[in-house]
Amino acid sequence: MKKLTLLLVAILAATFLVTGCQTTAPKAPVTDKAAAPVKKNVPQDPKLRITTQEVMALFAKEFGDAPLVVETLEKNKNFQIIDARPANKYEGGHVPGAISIPKPMLSKNLDKLSKDKTLIFYCGGLHCGLSPASAKIALKNGFKNVKVWYEGQPGWVKAGNYVEMETKGLEKLVMKPSQKPYVLVDARPSVKYQKSFIPTAIALPKAEFELKKGLLPNDKSVPLVFYCGGYKCKLSHQNAKMALGMGYKKVAVYAAGQPAWKKTGLPLWGNEASGVKKKKVATNALPEAISPKEFKELVAAGKVTIVDTRSAEDYAAGHIPGSIHVFDEDFIFKAKESVAKLPNEGRVVLHCATGGRAGGSYYAILGESDYVNKNNLQYLDSTITINADGSFMIEEGH
Repeated sequence: MKKLTLLLVAILAATFLVTGCQTTAPKAPVTDKAAAPVKKNVPQDPKLRITTQEVMALFAKEFGDAPLVVETLEKNKNFQIIDARPANKYEGGHVPGAISIPKPMLSKNLDKLSKDKTLIFYCGGLHCGLSPASAKIALKNGFKNVKVWYEGQPGWVKAGNYVEMETKGLEKLVMKPSQKPYVLVDARPSVKYQKSFIPTAIALPKAEFELKKGLLPNDKSVPLVFYCGGYKCKLSHQNAKMALGMGYKKVAVYAAGQPAWKKTGLPLWGNEASGVKKKKVATNALPEAISPKEFKELVAAGKVTIVDTRSAEDYAAGHIPGSIHVFDEDFIFKAKESVAKLPNEGRVVLHCATGGRAGGSYYAILGESDYVNKNNLQYLDSTITINADGSFMIEEGH
């Protein structure tokens, strides 16, 4: 009995020694997923650094609140923004007014850099080394006033700004759709949208934005892309700013607009594509759109009343002598008093910058039953540039 007791004690002691040496720390869980790589920020040179707020201040000083259309951006005499990312990134969305010179191509494209402006290089954010590398190349080649915008495009978007998209970028979005949602918005008047529009686009005319903004998605993270009648059209830029004001986070403008899409040979939807033709207002009515040639002839002969439907600021900057100004939205929201400004006889032609607002005004007037001169009403469906002295140029074939 004594021997059995001693044996049991020995067994218990051995068990305690073995288990007492084992660790109680939990084992690390087994996972098949590799840890996500941590992106390291590139070193910043304080002498070259320019912040997002400083870039935005340059835009504000140079352009104020003016829509960032080509005519506005071309007036910039103080700085040049260079996108150092690959071309496909630039096409998918870039800072307005930026030119694309991918870093590997910079040495062969130094002639595109301005010698009289501050050069601001940017790329994909704080971890991207393309912009500082491009800046070094510029400095080595004798350019003095060089800055690196380390925060780049992500900083621009985060600060509440919209980007510009190129035709190839929009083509990829529309013609090669992925599972990622987006909303393409046509900011032109409905009459232009009905005639033809880029596939998948919804109609949200700038003049009716407040009335129809409910068409936009509830999810503010869904990308929005606005377009209108080309580089000189401001409607898409104005819609984009209003969307940002509503809290949308990813907003872009396809500044080239429908004219560039059509010129590239990409498909369009709408009445024009399906062969639907609008009827004249009456059998004795003039065609709704006047040709550029006839427009010029009538203006030269003084045999027409010109109605400028652009903004008051655009009208003040330069208008055709003798033309009257009626803002296009007034034909919608102040119809009776706006129509009262039009003559009751003789030719009357409406125009804007690209034809969109003029066309919208034309159909708004047709819906105003009190106007007695509808048969002599037309609009110019072309891009027109008017100088401060009243001289003008029309882009034929637009």
